[in-house]
Amino acid sequence: MIPLHHFRGASILVLALVIPAIASARERVDLNGAWRFAVDPVRRGEQNGWHQPALNVRDWAEVQVPHCWTVDPRFPYTGSAWYRRSFSLPPSTTSRHARILFDGVFYRAKVWLNGEFVGAHEGGYTPFEFDVTDVLRPSSENTLAIEVDNSWDTGTLPGARIGSRPQDQVYPWMEYGGIVRPVALVLTEPLYVVHQRVIATPESAAGGAVIEITAHVANASDQPARVRLGFAIAPAGEPRATGSGEQHDGLSLEAELPPRSRTPLATRTHLDRGQVRLWDVDHPNLYTLRTRLWNADRTLADEPDAVSFGIRRIEATAGQLRLNGEPIRMGGGNRHADHPRFGSMDPPEVVETDMHQMKRANMTLCRISHYPVSALLLDWADRNGMLLIEEGPNWQLTEAQMDSDGIRNNFRRQMREMIERDWNRPSVIGWSVGNEYPSETPSGLRWTKDMADFVRAIDRTRLLTFASDRAGSPKITTPEDEGSRFVDLVCINIYEDYAGKLDRIHSRWPDKPVMVSEFASPGHIRPADGDYGAYFRDMMATFRGRPYVVGAAVWTYNDYRSRYPRTDPDGYRRYGAVTAERQPKATFELFASEFSPAAIEDARASADAVDGGRVVVSCSIRARPDFPSHPLRDYSVRFQVLDAGGKSLATRSAPLPALGPGDSHPLNESIAVPGPSRPAIARIEVIRPTGFVTVGRDCGIPRSQDPGGVFPEAP
Repeated sequence: MIPLHHFRGASILVLALVIPAIASARERVDLNGAWRFAVDPVRRGEQNGWHQPALNVRDWAEVQVPHCWTVDPRFPYTGSAWYRRSFSLPPSTTSRHARILFDGVFYRAKVWLNGEFVGAHEGGYTPFEFDVTDVLRPSSENTLAIEVDNSWDTGTLPGARIGSRPQDQVYPWMEYGGIVRPVALVLTEPLYVVHQRVIATPESAAGGAVIEITAHVANASDQPARVRLGFAIAPAGEPRATGSGEQHDGLSLEAELPPRSRTPLATRTHLDRGQVRLWDVDHPNLYTLRTRLWNADRTLADEPDAVSFGIRRIEATAGQLRLNGEPIRMGGGNRHADHPRFGSMDPPEVVETDMHQMKRANMTLCRISHYPVSALLLDWADRNGMLLIEEGPNWQLTEAQMDSDGIRNNFRRQMREMIERDWNRPSVIGWSVGNEYPSETPSGLRWTKDMADFVRAIDRTRLLTFASDRAGSPKITTPEDEGSRFVDLVCINIYEDYAGKLDRIHSRWPDKPVMVSEFASPGHIRPADGDYGAYFRDMMATFRGRPYVVGAAVWTYNDYRSRYPRTDPDGYRRYGAVTAERQPKATFELFASEFSPAAIEDARASADAVDGGRVVVSCSIRARPDFPSHPLRDYSVRFQVLDAGGKSLATRSAPLPALGPGDSHPLNESIAVPGPSRPAIARIEVIRPTGFVTVGRDCGIPRSQDPGGVFPEAP
């Protein structure tokens, strides 16, 4: 029986008791850093013994993992390549269960430890692991060898399509080969937690929340095992709950685990109104779940890393997208994991820059990539407030490919790996089962239904969709003739006939909200072109006039490398709001302004000689009534007075009351400016609760409005 626990009247949820200090139940050995690397164009590495520990690798290159050989100046190469490294462990690890975890290897990987083959994996964007307990040498040197292959064919995801055109043979982003994500060795007891899952459901009427917790526990031994699980929940950043004793008393369960098994163990609890802080794009409130696993003798068997989660509800109903019960409409952008120096590795400095700029451009609701994104990116989105749809790697598969058992099984496995990695993330609101495949054909309909059923069997708490380029076609005669019939949210990629396609989609599925998952101009006018602004504003007017359009994501946030048609001779597709080096283009501020849920109206400034040197700034802040739109809560307005050189002379902030879509609030601020100085510009910025500027506007300060000469002429 699953217990339902109630905890009342505490801002910190004390669900746990601390155990005395012990040796770590789980140890993580970092295997990043210096590795040896060699390409294998003729694919003879395994035959030549490149996986054997005694191999002399003196002539192999030294690289730093994570590593992307495609951007390494020595190896602009597609094919098979090898990585090797050695490591040692203390003898105390003799009795421990050992797994090697890879966060991402593009694309195929074969792994050997100490000359023994331990497993293979296909798929470049999802994590995988291998049990190496029987081949690990705790008291001597260990040699890890990995063959990586980034080539593609008609069976890989992504890969070539079955077709005769040159573009059918490639896909439009780069095959960045390598160990592109971190690697680690994890040591535990034979009893350990594989996955933790939290489903946090807010209660609309009572204001509380139901928290359902599932721990997937492995018993790697040959004997059944009696275990006890304990859980602790607290708002992220608050001190860990403390007490005395060995076990989490408040929220725990016991179970018998069969030998050589993985068993999901579930419990649930209830949080009262005072304990619940909802997660949304402006209030990304997070909670932390900590889990402990004990043996029957009450010794600690495992303590996995804590997981973060948020309490929020996402719904697609009656032609609306609702977050925590409120209709939302938001702008967004698509982003390729692509950087001139890092390829697809997505190190922290790239993720921080990109996500900060996307948030600043109000790109808040995104089907962000054609493939699973990095965990670092999702960490950022959880902490800072973005709504993302993650997509499995079906990019324009043909009918024959979608009917292939091999491709279907490959896709399901990668989809499961993505979902199980990311099912706790509040930023992930939906799963997409592909992009621009023939969804109006019998094969496409079968694919959509089958993959939708597969995904929903794993996770029913998020929206199901795919990015269609057929849903708005005039050739479709009934709603049953296209795969969007099976989804919760219709996603459409539009590059022409914008209004016509949107209206046809709405007439076919009037109860389903529509997200424009990609849009760009006819003929791919680029953001650097002079007439792009007029096109973009025309598109925004199209979206604003259609209340069922709940999101629109521009193609793209960043320039990226490709070999697809319309790629420039230097290998880049320049459709981004920023360059490949992340320099904003002139249209970056256009995106930020048009995608902002707030607008600054009737702004003006004047110099006032009364009561010393002051600048008076007045304006009205309006919550957009159409697109984008959502309630604005806890926003503020920052006023800055600048001189002609852009130096800040004075700053003042004022809070905004809560504004619903269409509401306005006037402001009139008198700002003291120290002398002697000459103010030239009054800058008005609307600030989200997270500190990001959502929209800004500069007003000149006329000299004629300083009759008293309080602000003297500059010398």
